Amino acid sequence: MQGYPIGDMLNLRQLEILRAVVQYRTTVGAAERLGMSQPSISNTIRHIETVLGFPLFERISNRLSPTEEALILLEESEPLFMLRDAVNQRAADLRMGRIGRIRVASTSELSEAVLPRVIADYAKEHPRIQISLETRLLDSVLQVVENGVADVAFALAPYERQALNYERVVVLRAVVLCDENDPLAKLEEVGPKDLAERPMVGPQVANRIGLMLADSFRARGIDYRPNIETRFMNAAARIVREGWGVALVDELSAFTALRPGLVIRPYAADLSFELSAALPKTKTPSRQTQRFIKAFRERVEARLAEVRAESLRPLQG
Repeated sequence: MQGYPIGDMLNLRQLEILRAVVQYRTTVGAAERLGMSQPSISNTIRHIETVLGFPLFERISNRLSPTEEALILLEESEPLFMLRDAVNQRAADLRMGRIGRIRVASTSELSEAVLPRVIADYAKEHPRIQISLETRLLDSVLQVVENGVADVAFALAPYERQALNYERVVVLRAVVLCDENDPLAKLEEVGPKDLAERPMVGPQVANRIGLMLADSFRARGIDYRPNIETRFMNAAARIVREGWGVALVDELSAFTALRPGLVIRPYAADLSFELSAALPKTKTPSRQTQRFIKAFRERVEARLAEVRAESLRPLQG
């Protein structure tokens, strides 16, 4: 199959073979996966390396270990595979007579806290609408909307991008999730100084939300140094749910991880995260997409009412 050319060097089929070898770590496994012969796989990889002028794999104990260059190449080509899959899926939709489709992208926090319920309810109400969900990093979530691979993306604290419009859904507060016997549980609100000496898990400073948290600490003259760093806030909340430390996260992530014995406390610093729906500027959202955003907003608002009632419940003891 001739694919989309990358410059004048590679086509999509060659990249697909490269991706299969990276996944299975052997040419035999890649051949079985793609329905090709092992020699064809090996010859293709050698051809790609010749064209590019650098090796793509190192052989270690009869396994092929991809080089850093191979991994970078695959990461850059991922939007091509997504676009191909989207086109193939659209063709299947037309063949099967489906009357509509909603392609949703989201960061991990929202894929856990809100979207499962929204999608389940929407599918019950609109059984002939196909829904797909991609969970990705913030940059990738916004990119798939720009590229036309997703119809809408839901994200926390997104940044401005020239090709996107943002529709605000709600503003989420930062809160602290901790054990009910932790000293923080007795406070009306928890500030950076209260967290400075506590075993804390939170977003890494390398990402946008981590930087926002670090700024809120710095404004109080405190260094933001979580003992355990995570990329997503729902992962931080889950670690506390499993019995370690305290987490500084958004309201929805905290409430999703809540269990008996844990409590939610307001964060004292002026910090919030805008939850937005990202839409392409060049395309009017379909009625189905607009209807889905409305269902998402209603579910988030209902969930927040529960969260805020929990965070303000009477203190113990």
